[in-house]
Amino acid sequence: MQKQQRFSIEGMQCADCENIIEEAVLALPGIYNVKANFTSESLTFTYDPDIISLTTICAAVKKAGYICHSYQPKRSEGLLKNLLIIAAIILIFFIAFQLKHFFTQDFSFTEIGEKANYGLLFLVGVLTSFHCIGMCGGFVLGYTVAGTKSGKSSHLSHVFYGVGKIISYSVLGAFFGFIGAAFTITVTMKAIISGLAGLFLIIYGLSMTDAFAGLRRFHIRLPRSFVHRLFQQQRKTTSPFIIGLLNGLMIACGPLQAMYVLAAGTGSAIEGAKILAIFAVGTLPLMLLFGYSANFLTANLTRKFLKFSGVIIIVLGTIMLNRGLLLSGSGYDFHSFSTKISQKIKVHFMTWQHDFVDAGAHIQNGYQVIYMEVEAKKYTPSEFTIRKNVPVKWIINVKELSQCNKQIVIPSLNKTIDLHLGLQMIEFTPTHNGVISWSCHMGMIPGTFIVSE
Repeated sequence: MQKQQRFSIEGMQCADCENIIEEAVLALPGIYNVKANFTSESLTFTYDPDIISLTTICAAVKKAGYICHSYQPKRSEGLLKNLLIIAAIILIFFIAFQLKHFFTQDFSFTEIGEKANYGLLFLVGVLTSFHCIGMCGGFVLGYTVAGTKSGKSSHLSHVFYGVGKIISYSVLGAFFGFIGAAFTITVTMKAIISGLAGLFLIIYGLSMTDAFAGLRRFHIRLPRSFVHRLFQQQRKTTSPFIIGLLNGLMIACGPLQAMYVLAAGTGSAIEGAKILAIFAVGTLPLMLLFGYSANFLTANLTRKFLKFSGVIIIVLGTIMLNRGLLLSGSGYDFHSFSTKISQKIKVHFMTWQHDFVDAGAHIQNGYQVIYMEVEAKKYTPSEFTIRKNVPVKWIINVKELSQCNKQIVIPSLNKTIDLHLGLQMIEFTPTHNGVISWSCHMGMIPGTFIVSE
């Protein structure tokens, strides 16, 4: 006699986990109508108790890398604690890259920021590779065994797999970056796309940390038939290079979704390719050593690593959202916000510096004259204090041009400046007190004008 049963499943991190769990349970005798659900983290199935026990079914789920127990509705775990930890990490991260408002050492925070971003991308790859072991470890084992039988070197097979995966991720990253560029025709559209991409990443990262119940509904799902055919194709082939190439198509994988959205948010095919290439490299070391790592990895430990990965994805999402706010000229980006705070501190606590208002500008023939040098990854200086209603001559000396710095955008002045090598002069008149934000056209190199009476 058939009975229906429902289990709660822990450790599901994307919709592809549904296929792994379903296949593991369907391989057992006496099982019918299996349905795993990523959103509710549950498994519903019909079974014959005369043929198989619930303990055996749970054991199969555990072998696949997940935890199962009696069904209980999913609830947020330690909501306030999780949010406080996430907020603290984001705050510390941004404070670390805003110290230039209080110290005057001559080095590029933009360059450090970019290196940190790439380091974070690599770390996300490493941490999410714990999840990749469960998803793709069987494919790696398959081509390794096949290569051993045919006398091929396993080391060379791993190289081909890694190359195929990096190529696949990079090409698709470039594709999503190109799609993002197609929608970022204007500065306003760039700001909107970057902001939406940042919000998606933040929501996805929160779902990985289990800070809010129900956020799993925001994941992008592919048709089950497509995912099933993709898994079948990966099982059929023994070519490590082809298996690596097919990895990029596993878009139902949550961390990979986040990286593709991040690539689209850059609005650049080159940046999109770089992001996915770095992420792909990060996933390789542990994956290629999974035979060893599988011995010490437990479902609970994997879940903790993925939660930490979720926090990093939130940080990356915050960076992308901040970039959108910077391009919008709203004044709510972190750079502008911290500039406003630093100015208030100077006014209230540094009254001995009476000349700070005139810093960075001098009057010549009725104009405030300011000078800036442009290099590939920085503006020097990037912050100027100028007077209200006094015309400004902004002399810009472009020493290096890059894909990022070739254009300066000042949203609140409705001004876009196309840079060229050598000297050029821009004129404008500030008419309102406060902070005027500006940046490169990609929102990666920020600057500010502090306008006062």
